[in-house]
Formats: sequence, structure tokens, C-alpha cells
Amino acid sequence: MTAKRYTALVLAGRRGVTDPVATSEGIAHKALAQVGGRPLIAWVLDALRAASAVADIMVATEEADVAHAAEGATIVPIAASPAATVALALGTTPSLLVTTADHGLLSPALIEAFCAGVPRAYDIAVGVVPRRAVASGPTRRTFYRLADGDYCSANLYAFAGPRSAAAATFWVGLEAERKNPVRLAARIGPTTLLRYALRRLDLAAAFALLSHRAHAAIAPVVLDDADAAIDVDTPEDLALVRARLSAGRRCDRSP
Repeated sequence: MTAKRYTALVLAGRRGVTDPVATSEGIAHKALAQVGGRPLIAWVLDALRAASAVADIMVATEEADVAHAAEGATIVPIAASPAATVALALGTTPSLLVTTADHGLLSPALIEAFCAGVPRAYDIAVGVVPRRAVASGPTRRTFYRLADGDYCSANLYAFAGPRSAAAATFWVGLEAERKNPVRLAARIGPTTLLRYALRRLDLAAAFALLSHRAHAAIAPVVLDDADAAIDVDTPEDLALVRARLSAGRRCDRSP
């Protein structure tokens, strides 16, 4: 049992004018894509409700249909970007577990593993998945090539320290480069860019530099689970999630 309990914030806003998944499915928002006869976001909410680390759930969305599919969760407004939405939520809820509405293979076990790995003294914890845990397949992930291995995002974040809101605001300036590791390193600083380019920056050093720039304690949580790396950005990702769930990969439902 995880001692600390969080309010979960599910990000369900739009990125850009068009979304390839929504377009291919003929729907208004990819969170409504049908997986096993249910909207994608319903699987995410099931996982959160079944996790002992989660006390309450909020969904940030501007879509009425998504809000309807998230029945039982508290609907909160979105801001100009995901990081800005988190910063806004932290104004009223100081302890957040953040994920996304397209994290279709999220499970209670994955949530508990992430929360168990969060260090005691931190402002933000960031889930990352090493390349060794991610099997090759039809989906593509953005990997950060570090001295001790390659890592991609797990779309799981914990915010709880006194400087977490300020750090989330700092993150607003970085998230535009989230899919371009070189430009992201350059935004943190020229020395960081050089060390990244030469592969002389390991995971611990990268987060130490990020913490220094953000004036907050930001820690990685390594998850050796390929499911943590799957978010539904493309029709191929959606097909993978459907195949996994139809094959019997089900999260435990809350009673």
C-alpha cells in the first residue's frame, strides 16, 4: 500500500488543430476512440480508480463529450498548454498525480510502481522508460539518448513539493520541444546541449541540471514496463492498445 495519496489529474485537452487518431476514427477527440466497446479515457479512469495511491480524480478538458465519458470525475478547465494546465490545477490542489487521457495501457500496478519510486524529498517526479524495456514494434517513441542509456517518457508525473507550481510554470517554456531532445537540451542551456550531443550526460546529471534551472527538486522514476511508454498518438498506437486489451490485458475495475 502506497502511503501517500494523490489527486489524479488526467490531461484531455487538444494538441494542435488536427489529431491523426481523431481524424482516422471520425471523432471529435482521441480520448473518445472506442477500445473494447468503451472510450479510451474510460480505461485510464478505471486504472486510477483501482489504484490505492489515488484519492480523487480530475479531468482537464474543454470537450463536452469527453466530460460525459469521464462521468464521476471532477471536470476542471484547461489552460494554454498541458504544463500550464498543471500549474493552474496546483493553485488549488497541491499534490497531483498527472497522466493523459490517451494512456490506454495504464494499470493500477503501473501507477503503484511509479508512486512507490517517487523519492521523499522532491517537487516533481517524472516517469521514464528505458529503451531496454520497450520492444520493437509499429509504434514510435521519442528517446533521449543519455550516457547510461536511452529513455522515453512514461506520461506519469507527481507534483507535491513547495516549488512544484513554479517548476510547472518553468516547464511551460520547455514542452514545445518535448519531441526534439536536442532542442530541449539547448533550451536548458548550451553546456547541457554539448554534453547531450557528446553523450556525456547521464539520467541523474540530466535531472540535476533540470532541477537547477527550474529551482526545484525534479527526480526521475525509472519504470521497466513497456506499457508505461504507450500513449495513443497515432492510429498504429490505437491498434496496439486495442490488440493488447482484446487479448485479455484488463485493469482491475473498482467495485
